[in-house]
Amino acid sequence: MPDKYVLPPEWEWPITIALFIAGVASGAYATMGLIHFAGDKRDQPVAWRLAFIPLPLMLVVPLLLIVDLGQPGRFLNLLVTSPGAAERPGPLMFNPNSPMNWGSWAMVIFGAFAALAFADALHHTGRMRLDWLDGLSHNIVVLAIGELFALVVSGYSGVLVNVTNQGVWSDTWLMGALFICFSELSGMAVALIVSDRMGALRTSAALRTALFYAAAVSTVVLVVFLASLATQQDGSLTALIASLHEFVGPVFWIGAVGLALLVPLLALGPRRFVPLPNASLSLIALLVLVGVLAFRYAVFFSAISFVQS
Repeated sequence: MPDKYVLPPEWEWPITIALFIAGVASGAYATMGLIHFAGDKRDQPVAWRLAFIPLPLMLVVPLLLIVDLGQPGRFLNLLVTSPGAAERPGPLMFNPNSPMNWGSWAMVIFGAFAALAFADALHHTGRMRLDWLDGLSHNIVVLAIGELFALVVSGYSGVLVNVTNQGVWSDTWLMGALFICFSELSGMAVALIVSDRMGALRTSAALRTALFYAAAVSTVVLVVFLASLATQQDGSLTALIASLHEFVGPVFWIGAVGLALLVPLLALGPRRFVPLPNASLSLIALLVLVGVLAFRYAVFFSAISFVQS
């Protein structure tokens, strides 16, 4: 039974879309970084096209968060000290004990790395001459730090859900890992769409394999997540199943499990159970993106359904 003293989270569609978009942006950046780390120049054109994606998406995220919060000042107070917060000196608000606060800062810093990647893509696609950027944007340390912040942004919403004291989601430490996995899935799906549309057959083949193994790892983490709930003596797994009712349940099983995990596992593996031509790669990647969005929706709204039931 849900705790009568726990209020339902005030989550609406804007924050669901915002955190989904942030996950896609961080996943796309992480995939771009992996392509750079691989060091094969034949894959670079796809990496440069992929670099155009994170920055525009990260510019949309704060707008959606402001809409969800209702007042622009509330979002600014996550970053800038409010005049009423006399106990926190200095102009900047930073509370390491608040996932919402450090997560907001992580998104801002990651946005700077996304802007650097965007500028580098402008240079390498011939849209703007920025020769001085090469030493910075292709520096292995800079790329590694950018990858780190991409992972933080990927797992941020999972950690945020984990500490909200909602039934089920606060009963396991795996929420952050699960969100990272699904963010990486979405980033690789976007990269596969880009490479497929560019006709980069070699890169598409590599990304197809990467997406398959990302789905395999995500499936393992999801199984471990469910197993960890089953070990809880408070009936967390039963509560999760009970909360997946009405619209939320089909979204989770058909979308998150079916589209995001089973589709790439069955269609992209070394021995494909569902033989599909290469022309279907973009469609498969699009289905994965829909499945990742379904996962975000199911996570957020099943907690609301659980508390309200």
